[in-house]
Amino acid sequence: MHGPKVGTGSASSVRLSFDRLVAYSTNQLPLNMAALPVVLNVSHFYGEVLKVPLGIMGLIFIATRVIDAIQDPVIGLISDKFTHRGPRGRLTFVALMLPLMIGGFYMLFHPPAGVIADSTLLATWLFVALFVVHLGYAGVSISYHAHGAELTDDYNERTRVTVGREVFGLMGMTLAVVLPTVFTAQFGEMTGYVYMGLIFIPIAILFALPTLLWSPPSAHPPVVRENPEAHVRYFRNWLVGLAPALARPTRNMEGSLTLRSLVPFFAPLKNRLFRRLLLVFIVNGSALGVAVSVMLFYVEHVLKGNKLQAGMILLVYFGAAAASVPLWLLLSRRYSKTAAWFIAMVMTAAAMALAVFLGAGDFALFMPIAIITGFGIGADYGLPPSVLADIINSEEGKDTRGDTGAYFGLWALSTKLATAIGAAGSLPVAAILGFNPSKGLYSGTALIIVYIALPVAIKIIAALLIWYIRIEAERGSVRDELLGRAPAH
Repeated sequence: MHGPKVGTGSASSVRLSFDRLVAYSTNQLPLNMAALPVVLNVSHFYGEVLKVPLGIMGLIFIATRVIDAIQDPVIGLISDKFTHRGPRGRLTFVALMLPLMIGGFYMLFHPPAGVIADSTLLATWLFVALFVVHLGYAGVSISYHAHGAELTDDYNERTRVTVGREVFGLMGMTLAVVLPTVFTAQFGEMTGYVYMGLIFIPIAILFALPTLLWSPPSAHPPVVRENPEAHVRYFRNWLVGLAPALARPTRNMEGSLTLRSLVPFFAPLKNRLFRRLLLVFIVNGSALGVAVSVMLFYVEHVLKGNKLQAGMILLVYFGAAAASVPLWLLLSRRYSKTAAWFIAMVMTAAAMALAVFLGAGDFALFMPIAIITGFGIGADYGLPPSVLADIINSEEGKDTRGDTGAYFGLWALSTKLATAIGAAGSLPVAAILGFNPSKGLYSGTALIIVYIALPVAIKIIAALLIWYIRIEAERGSVRDELLGRAPAH
C-alpha cells in the first residue's frame, strides 16, 4: 500500500490511565483561554480603548486571518515531520511553538507606551502581534490534537481523549470570560487588559508542562510518505473534472512542481469520509459562528440584560458543556459518536427555538436554554475530533492513513472557515433586517431572526446531513444506527 505507513496492532490495545489522560488534556486550557479573547476582546481593546480606526483594524484582521488559514495545512505537514523524532515528536513541536503563542498573546494586550502614542506603529504592532499569536496557536493546537489522535486506536478510548481534553478547554474558555471582566472592572480598561496578558504567561506554562512532560507517547510509528505520484494523478484528474477551464491535462502535469507542492496539503481530501465529516462540521459550526457574533447584542437589546448577566449566561453555557461530558461518552458508546452528535444537534435546535418566545426581562427563563445549548456545545467540541481520529486510519483513507498532521491542518482550516461563514452571515443579515447600531437601528426582531431562527435552521440542515450520510469508518449513518438497519456504504 502506498502512502504513510501506520501501525494499528500496537495502538489498538492502548487504554490510558486517568492520570495520563489528565496529563495529556491540560494543554487545552491555555489554548482555549487564548482563543476567545483574541476573537472577543482584541477588537474592543484596540477599537474602544486604544482608538485604532475600525477600517484599518478590519483590514488587519482580514490579512492576519488569511495568513492564518494558509499556514494551517503547512503546519500539519511540519508536525508529521516531527514524528521522526520519536513517539513524542509532535509534542516537541508543541514546545517550540508555545512561546510564540504566549508571547503573541502578551504583545496583544501590552503594547508599549511609545507604540500607543503613534497610530502607525500601533497598527503595525497589532498586525505583528496577531500574526505571532495565530502562528503559535496553530502550531500548538494542530500538533497537539494530532498527537491525541495517535494515542490509541480504540473506538471508545478516542472519545475519552477528546472529551477529556475539552473539559480543560471549557475551563480555559471560562477563564477567558471571567478574567477580562474582573480585571477591567477592578483596574480600568487599559490596566485590566495588561493584567490579562500578564496572567496568561504563568497559566499557559503551568498547564502546558503536564502535557509536555507526562503525556502518553504516540502509539503509531513515524509518518512515511511514499509514491507521491499517486497523489498527483488523483489531483490531476480531480482538478480536470472539477474545473476543466482552469486545469487542462498536459503530458507534464504529473511532474508539475506547483501541483506536486500542493498535493501533500490536500491529500486527506481523497478520503470520502473525511470530506463528509468536513461538510457536516462546517455547516454545524457556522451556526455557532452566527450566534456568537450577535449574542451580546441579543442579551442587551432583546432580553434587556446587562454585561454581568451576559457573563453569567456564558459561564452557565460553558459550565454545562463541561458537565455534559459523561452524557456524550455514554451515548457514543451505546449508539455511536455520530448518533450522539445528532442527538446534540436536535436538542440544541429545539432549545434555541423556544427562545423565540422570550423578551425583555426574561433573563431567568433564558438560563435553562443556555444550559441545554451548553450541553450541545459539549458534543460539538468533544465528538467530531474523535470521529476524525477514527477516519484517519480507516480503509477509506487508503494511502493517506496515518497522515495525521495533514488531516488536522485541514481540520483547523475548516474550523476557521465555519466561524468565518457564521460571522459573515450574521451581522450583514442583521443590518439588512433592521439592526445597525451605526445608523441608530436596533430592531429586536432582526436579532431574534439572526440569533435564533438562522442558527436553528443551520442546525436542522446539519442534523439532516448526518442522519442520512455515513461518516464513521466503523458505523453506518445515524439513521442506520438508531433504526437498527444494515449500514449502506
